[in-house]
Amino acid sequence: MKKLTVLMIFVLLFSITTLAGDLSKEEIINELEKITVVANKDIRLEMYDILAGKLGLEITEDPIIKEFSGSGTKTTRPLVFQTAWEIYWESKEGIIITLYDKDGNFIEQVASQTESGKGSSYNPKKGTFCLNIFSMGNWEIKIIAVE
Repeated sequence: MKKLTVLMIFVLLFSITTLAGDLSKEEIINELEKITVVANKDIRLEMYDILAGKLGLEITEDPIIKEFSGSGTKTTRPLVFQTAWEIYWESKEGIIITLYDKDGNFIEQVASQTESGKGSSYNPKKGTFCLNIFSMGNWEIKIIAVE
């Protein structure tokens, strides 16, 4: 899949070389080769965004704020919510998700489901929060920015 993605990027880059301005095809390929060997995905994405900017491509923001998965209980590190957000969950044994402020003070319960299944909940609150996830089984959570 990664090779297919890289190939698609190469095809796209070759088709838009007129937008590249000062970058030749060889320079674009060299930059992509540098990017693909970076192990840290955050740094790799930042390098890709820089290259895309040089090529005049518009970079869209990912609506996914964060994704978590696990089993049992977990408290997240602080998350910054700059817009309203929606949380989606799937749990094999039921789930309770509570929201705390950055100082650990209880704000509200955002999800409670006693059986396995999926669900979602909208929240307009902005700020820095932690989530506490409690479940007796495996669970997955995705938090999406809502503009």
